[in-house]
Amino acid sequence: MGAPLGAQSRCTCRYLLIVLSAALILTPLIFASSPRALASESTGPAEQALALINSYRAWLGLPPMTRHPALEAAAMAHARYYQLNYGDPSLAGMGLHQEQEGKPGFTGTSMADRARAHGYAGSVNENIGLSGSLTTSVRWFMGTVNHRLPLIDPRYTDIGFGWVSEGDIRIEVIMVGAPNWSEAASPEWVAWPADGTTGVDTHFWGEAPNPFAGTSFPVGYPITLKYFGPGDVVFTGASLLADGQPVEIVFATGSGWLSRRTALVAATSPLEPGVTYTYTITGTANGQPFSYQASFRTAASPDEPLARAGSSAALQLPEGLADAPPAVQRVWWSTDAAVWLETEGRSWLWGPDIWATLEEPYAESPGSQRTVYYLDKARLEITDQGGDPASPWFVTSGLLVRDMILGAAQVGDNAFQPIGPAQVPLAGDPATLNPDAPTYASLHHLAAIAPGRAQPDRTGQPVVEVLAKDGTVTTDPSLGTIAYGWYDSVTGNNVAAVFWEWAQEQPWDWLYVLGHPISEPYWIRARVAGAEQWVLVQAFERRLLTYTPSNPAGWQVELGNVGRHYYEWRYGQPPPEA
Repeated sequence: MGAPLGAQSRCTCRYLLIVLSAALILTPLIFASSPRALASESTGPAEQALALINSYRAWLGLPPMTRHPALEAAAMAHARYYQLNYGDPSLAGMGLHQEQEGKPGFTGTSMADRARAHGYAGSVNENIGLSGSLTTSVRWFMGTVNHRLPLIDPRYTDIGFGWVSEGDIRIEVIMVGAPNWSEAASPEWVAWPADGTTGVDTHFWGEAPNPFAGTSFPVGYPITLKYFGPGDVVFTGASLLADGQPVEIVFATGSGWLSRRTALVAATSPLEPGVTYTYTITGTANGQPFSYQASFRTAASPDEPLARAGSSAALQLPEGLADAPPAVQRVWWSTDAAVWLETEGRSWLWGPDIWATLEEPYAESPGSQRTVYYLDKARLEITDQGGDPASPWFVTSGLLVRDMILGAAQVGDNAFQPIGPAQVPLAGDPATLNPDAPTYASLHHLAAIAPGRAQPDRTGQPVVEVLAKDGTVTTDPSLGTIAYGWYDSVTGNNVAAVFWEWAQEQPWDWLYVLGHPISEPYWIRARVAGAEQWVLVQAFERRLLTYTPSNPAGWQVELGNVGRHYYEWRYGQPPPEA
């Protein structure tokens, strides 16, 4: 059940004063949505800290965090408040998270107030370190309990950094945010350290608030196991073995905002260096018994970094995605990471990697160019790099199918570059091996790309229409095994029940991924791996769905390779290999 976790350098900084206050849910209706400008600071330290945090999250199978302008401004403002009021006795312990109205630099009494003042709508939390280095504080946070949890919580996907390091005045403020809060999240279990981790520190010197009340410090490196699944969780026991021998532990269930539904385990004395430890945590989750077991090895020397044995290559993001902005990575990670990590057996939603990153003309983008990212089954786009990266539409999915059927590439909100409808098969093998299959061009005179093409609502009737390559439509009643399942009044098209039911079962927003349907569903004859067969196809604005009855269950509905089709059409050459 263990999940992989990321590379970390060890830190046993006893002098580091760090506190954490409870997360608060902020109501979006209470405050403004437009973020203020970022503080004018070097982005180097923040980029390094974000890369470190996102490496931990990647190892755990969590989506990367994205820097949010409002959280960044709030964090920087609080760091400045600390600088302007340095020496004030109220700025100690949990008071580090508070500001007092009337004092220099005041922007809000609590972290919630500061997030509100700078325009963030959502749930927020805050870590504060006094080390003089963002990355040092991040590493220290990961060796604690309460400060670790917000950084490896799948619900927190936004982040902001503020810091001051001038002489004796040192502070690092990291604010994390969740646009929408929920008790459940994916993956269901998040454990640290994960199975196979090496270079784990030996000591835990404590933190405020104290997760192990009544315990004398130092103790062994803390172990956390948090449940994000449905229903309730009850932890009934835990054990720790050192090279197979029992170790005395302190075991607790967290009671704070973030430590709820979390098992906390630590040896009552510091761990031994270079020793393999195995922990087991038992209980019931959603009414079912569970036993979670994982092993890790402590660092054999003070300079051994945290790593995970045998996983450095396999657990890095694919090459193209590794170079993409976190907001793009997050779109991919939230769906296709499960396929990549082989935890789900299904076809790709986007594709295994980005194989082309281009600047393409777009009139409304800064400099009249927007950045686009090609994957096998789609193209992701950032039209305005200066927009809000936390917005669900900051990264969009291109209207590629619409363009290929229309025969023109969109180069502005109301501007198109004529190319001609795409002579690319809708399904099956490439055109050279599949010469008689209908293409995107076959739909040019049928699709809802021009006024007056709305179809009547046929919900419940059988789909018997057959599309030929020349665009003619005939009927074959023997094919009527699939019914129309839903009618979209926006485009005036019926959606085959097999596609609509499949889309409704998915965890993603169908409109974001597919767009509106722009054609009726049609049966076509296509060559698939050299064999001619019946395939049901339907064009949506962003995607093409296919249904192949002869495929195994779970693989009958698939997404066409629209990203590759579009690139071939627009650039007149085969796309590069992923």
